[in-house]
Formats: sequence, structure tokens, C-alpha cells
Amino acid sequence: MPAPQITITRGNRTYRYLWLKYVTGIDLTQHCARSLHGRYSRQVNQDLTETTITLNEFPTPICWYLCGVTTDPSRWAENPHLAFEIAPGHAQDLEVQHLTVTLAGARPITGWGANSIPAGAMHANERDYASCRNWQFAHHLHTSGVPSIPGHRPRGLGHGTVAGQLPLS
Repeated sequence: MPAPQITITRGNRTYRYLWLKYVTGIDLTQHCARSLHGRYSRQVNQDLTETTITLNEFPTPICWYLCGVTTDPSRWAENPHLAFEIAPGHAQDLEVQHLTVTLAGARPITGWGANSIPAGAMHANERDYASCRNWQFAHHLHTSGVPSIPGHRPRGLGHGTVAGQLPLS
């Protein structure tokens, strides 16, 4: 079975950050990128104009997460966010907040957002958390059975695991 692929075309927008993460676990005590454990693709950054990536840089994760933070004017509601999972044979073209994305062998994960945060969740009343779509998606994974593992986790290009995470090597 061939590895899934993603093609990203940036368009005219500029980004302070543009990243793709191989999600291997979650940490609900953190927001933004830190709420999603895993490694960053070496092939996605704010300078790309168009790239096609075969999603085999690291072992198959739970899913992948694409995120961008726009520059001037910075409007958090216009930042692109796309969670997707392996789906052999599936192909789809998407517009994600001015990014053109083509998935091959993968499909978007839908049905998550602010509604994914359970009533009474820790930090749910804090704007930095509640408005963070990475954190909202981490809650979606949590309701799907992924345990929240706070604390240190593998970073960069190192290998290793944290209890409750998928292995990284």
C-alpha cells in the first residue's frame, strides 16, 4: 500500500508559521502546537509555495495536522487548520483558508471544533485554550479514546515514546 500524500499550494497569503505534524498523542494541559504530540514534517514551512509530500517521514501516526498562522493582518479566525487520517484509495481537493490542499490516500477528519470541548473541561473558560483549534482537535481525539499525556515528549528528530503515545520509531 503506498503512503498517503499531501500537496499544499500557499497562494498569496504569508505565514508566520506553517507546519504539518505527525500526531502521536495529546496533552490537554497545553494549547497550540504543544497540545498535539508528534514530530513536524521537515518539508512544510512558511516559505513554501507548493510542495507534494509523501507522508512517510516518520512511522504512521494517529493522524496528521496542518496549521498556519498568518502574518499582517493576523486574524486567528483566518488561520488554516486541517486534520486528516489515512484512507487508502481516497483522494480529495480542498480549500483551507486560502491554502489549496490535495489529499491522496487520506481524508479530512471532520466534526470537531469548539463543540469538542466538554463542559467543565480544565481551561475551557480560558480564551487562549477555548479558541485554540489545535486544543479543540486534541479534545476530539481524547473523546475518541486517545489519552492525554502531560509533560515531556520527544521533540525534534530524536526517537522514543511517552507512555500512552504511539511509538515514534
